[in-house]
Order: sequence, then C-alpha cells, then structure tokens
Amino acid sequence: MNQKFKELTGVLRSLLTLALTTYSEEGSGLGIFLRWLFRKRKFDFKQLIGVNLAGFAFFAAVIVPQSQSVMSSLELSLKTTRQVIAVEDSASPFQWPLKTFGISQEFSAFHPAMDLTDPCGTPIYPIANGTVQWIQYDTYGYGYHLLLSHDNNVGSLYAHMAKIIVSEGQHVNKFTQLGKIGLTGHTTGCHVHVEVYINGQATNPLDVLPDLKDVTATAEVQQ
Repeated sequence: MNQKFKELTGVLRSLLTLALTTYSEEGSGLGIFLRWLFRKRKFDFKQLIGVNLAGFAFFAAVIVPQSQSVMSSLELSLKTTRQVIAVEDSASPFQWPLKTFGISQEFSAFHPAMDLTDPCGTPIYPIANGTVQWIQYDTYGYGYHLLLSHDNNVGSLYAHMAKIIVSEGQHVNKFTQLGKIGLTGHTTGCHVHVEVYINGQATNPLDVLPDLKDVTATAEVQQ
C-alpha cells in the first residue's frame, strides 16, 4: 500500500468519524470539518486526483455500505435536536445537570452519552453528591471536562465546558456548580456532553436520572 493511499484512507476515516458522531443545526460534522479544511488550505487536491483509484473503489465498496446502516440507526437520535426538555420533580438522589434543555444527541453504541443543549454560560450541576476525581483539557476532543465519583460505584463525566470552578478532590453536592456550558474541544454548538457509568460501564442517563417531560410545544407558544 503506497503512502498516498494511506494518507487518503486516513483523511476519509476522519471525515466519516466526524460525520457519524456530531450533529447540530449548523450542519453535520463532515460539513464543518470541510469548511475548516478549506480555510486552513491543508488539503492538496492535486495529490487527491493523483491517488490510486483503487483507494476510491475500496471506500465505495466497503466503507460506504457499512456506514449507511450506521447512519440509519442514528437518525432517530438526531431528530431530537429541537426538543425542549424539563425535568420532572423527583425524590431521587439523582438529578439532571440542567433544569431545562434540548437534546442534540442521545445515547447509542456510537455515542455512549447524551448531549444537552442550553446557551453557553449556563451553570452545570452534578447528577448527585460526589467527589471530583480529575479535571482535564483535550483540545480536539472533550475540551474542559471532569469526572465525578458517586456512591454505589456510579460515575459521571461532563465535557465541552467553558469554565470549571471546582477542583480535584473536592466534595460536591447537587447544589454545587461544576462550571458552565461552553464550546471547548470538538463541538459544533453550546452543550454539555454527559456520560454516566455504573461499575465502570457506560450507561444510558435516561435509565438512571429522573424522568423528563417534553415541553417543546409550550416553549414554541411562549416564543
């Protein structure tokens, strides 16, 4: 396999990954990535044209058919973008990190988390009392993010935060502000990416946190 073919497949793999794992009203991750690519002028189209056409045949025959079934399975979760969700009153020890929010992406095998949308700067709270295990920053992934540990081997992660105002080792309760919604890392809109773990296994937040109420119709009337 020549070097040009390796470079092409690397680019195509990155584009496919972005297209499958990001979504917003601004467009798919693929479109956003291409706009960034054109601005940076890091893509040599002369090299692309000169690449062995076998690379394109492989991509069309193997990668594209497999990705079509993946995209179909994601369509249902992507349709929730315009929803407005309110949290039901509950005596549960758990809570949602936001009181009212939209859902831009739900839990799936390809996205083991939920993306909750609200304006940048909105306060983020823990899903339960716990301890801050670590705080990290990832330029091309989660941006500013942190991990909390809770009782009964439950953990939670919050990503793409604009600012974190707690520290590692700090004990927090449900009223402690962790930080604010932001756009750090790889993201296409203001939201918090929330992951929930039970015994180290990624778990759908809908199976752990209180029931939600769709108030989209009410919100549209008020607008």
